[in-house]
Amino acid sequence: MWSLPTWAAQEGNEGLYEMAAPPDSAFVRVVNLTSGQLELAMDEWRQSLAPGRAGDYLYRPGGDAQLQVNGQPFAFSFAARSVQTLAYDGERLTAFEDTYFNSRLKALVVMYNLVAQGASLQTANGAVTVIGPLAASESADREINGVKVALRVSLDDGASLPLDEAVLQRGRVYSVWVVAGESGPQARLEEANVATMP
Repeated sequence: MWSLPTWAAQEGNEGLYEMAAPPDSAFVRVVNLTSGQLELAMDEWRQSLAPGRAGDYLYRPGGDAQLQVNGQPFAFSFAARSVQTLAYDGERLTAFEDTYFNSRLKALVVMYNLVAQGASLQTANGAVTVIGPLAASESADREINGVKVALRVSLDDGASLPLDEAVLQRGRVYSVWVVAGESGPQARLEEANVATMP
């Protein structure tokens, strides 16, 4: 998903992530769809995830690996320069193949529809559809210009889930999560990060 020197690095410090991750690394993160805390372990990495939250992207060489979630092992094989988001529902990990993004001219918005109905990402007034419609358990992305924007998620049942207004910066990646909540589907937008210390 990311050419690290050009993604999420501050201007004038483009080598930050290049120094952190060796060339041709594979990247993986987990999003916690359960109601409990998750403890993740892979190689030398450790992460703790609150309910409903996504972790930072962890990196490793391509090849076979074991990811442990609350001590339960899951075997994976990661291709070099691949990027995956793994959604954990308490029993299994569902993989989403993300885009390896390396543009300094655009921002990348990635939407994950993790509820049981279709959803679209739109401008706040509904005039423009940015991503979608996405069926349940689908993801998609779109490159857009750096801009201050107000967005919403529109569900097939007619519900509208407004997102906090955000400034999308060029060269960075943003995730829109549509997840189940106690009172129904919820949506949020957040910047994605790469872990920098194993």
